[in-house]
Amino acid sequence: MKGAEEPSLQTITFQPSSADFLNPERGFLRFTDLTNPWSYGNIRSQGQSLVYGRILANNFRNGPFSQSFLNSIQAGFDAARANGIKVKPRVQYNDDGGADAPKSVILGHIQQLKPLWEANKDVIFTMDAGFIGGWGEWHSSTNGLDNNADRTEILTAILDALPSDRMVGIRTPHFKREIFNGSRFSDALKITAANAFDESNLTRVGHLNDCFLASASDFGTYVTPGWSRQDELDYIGGESRFAPQGGETCAQSSFSNGPNAISEMEQLHTDYMNLDYHPDVIQGWVNDGSFDEISKRLGYRYELQTAGLPDEVKPSGLLEVEFTIDNVGFGELFNPRDVEITLKNNDTGEITTAPLQIDPRFWSGGTSNNVQAVLSIPKDQAEGNYTVGIKMPDKDDSLSDDVRYAVRFANNGVWDASTGINVLKTDLQITQSATGASYQVGEGFEEVLVPSTLLLSGDFDADGDVDGADFFEWQRGLGTLFQASDLADWKANFGAVSGSAGVETVPEPSSSVLVSLFVLVLRHVRPFMRGPLRSPSVKCES
Repeated sequence: MKGAEEPSLQTITFQPSSADFLNPERGFLRFTDLTNPWSYGNIRSQGQSLVYGRILANNFRNGPFSQSFLNSIQAGFDAARANGIKVKPRVQYNDDGGADAPKSVILGHIQQLKPLWEANKDVIFTMDAGFIGGWGEWHSSTNGLDNNADRTEILTAILDALPSDRMVGIRTPHFKREIFNGSRFSDALKITAANAFDESNLTRVGHLNDCFLASASDFGTYVTPGWSRQDELDYIGGESRFAPQGGETCAQSSFSNGPNAISEMEQLHTDYMNLDYHPDVIQGWVNDGSFDEISKRLGYRYELQTAGLPDEVKPSGLLEVEFTIDNVGFGELFNPRDVEITLKNNDTGEITTAPLQIDPRFWSGGTSNNVQAVLSIPKDQAEGNYTVGIKMPDKDDSLSDDVRYAVRFANNGVWDASTGINVLKTDLQITQSATGASYQVGEGFEEVLVPSTLLLSGDFDADGDVDGADFFEWQRGLGTLFQASDLADWKANFGAVSGSAGVETVPEPSSSVLVSLFVLVLRHVRPFMRGPLRSPSVKCES
């Protein structure tokens, strides 16, 4: 008999790519009118996957939105979905710093928009708080709304209307601290790893800077007395590891050169930036050679370093997968997203997937992350040659099969554009002749969270090992709990042990041990049997 030693892992090393390519929910974005999405068909071909979707509501300052206006917003979301992009919407009542709307009108508009936000959250990247003041930037309100009480009420209404797994960008960190009574001293009043993604109002509010690098205060973005610019960078950067951060530039200054932009984007964990404004700043980054790096590093950028996989695994066996992935981008994912291990049959092309119980939103910019997983191979898995990969599809069902919304890793020779899979290994053999124990793991290809809780095939008394006592259990349950064919599992797995730290094995018994057990079993069961005794078929190999 073959031993039950689990297959060893082979290390695969990956090469990083220097290419600038499209990925969802990150990067430079383009300015558009959501209600007039004529340009959406060209966004991806221009190298972007995001748009700023302005909703200019200047005709509705004194009353509800018309149905035709709501229909035009829906048409904008539909166009985004059809063209493989996502939207950062903002509602504003002026485009010149002029009049906004009374609070009662704003609150009514938010309620009218709620069904649209719910129906289209799949293509909502994040949302600007908007509504108040000039350009929806929460200042210069002609209705006196630029105060903490009114800002708080309107922000709360936005968060209540927006699906709970979508976030909002607020114009200055000072406004957020006022609303949530935050300070530099209290972790309870800011986003940390401990409360991240708990869908509270606090953790759903990120940071928006529409005058990035314009002056020492970024034209009034940093205004809290006693807070230095570095204090603000530290505060925002700590929160935006788990929430959106981005915006646009608005003027050239001594701060806006490319090297300084890269330094601050690293500290701020910047996810996106408007490519259309300010053109002088953007051109400055081109001129000083910084633009390409900024373009590639906005948001997340995942580089596989190594992976460990076996060369073979058996049906009913366990597939161990390890990989190390670096996030070399400035920012992170902040919307929910799965990480899946994929198995592709190289003969039939059939793909099966197993989601992992990890959250890639915690793969922070500038960190290296090691992932270890154990997955069950179904008993009826077809033998053959397989490709193993990692897929990170969109979380929403409407987009999960759309490869335009799948995450691509920054490695050479890894991306399969037809499937949205990042390939780890193309020659995994699934074969009955593979080493390793067999397990009762259900019907599907899935992650095994605690391998030690798996029931070994042949472990009929469920005590964590396969030994002589299991034969007695099989004999007692034959015809009710067990079938005659189950004895083959006992034979194949004899000596296997499910250990507390994973799957462990013990040396396989010799032929003499098996024969002795068989004789012992016959003596044990004879008094309980009626009629002629039929011994089970046990073949022994030395």
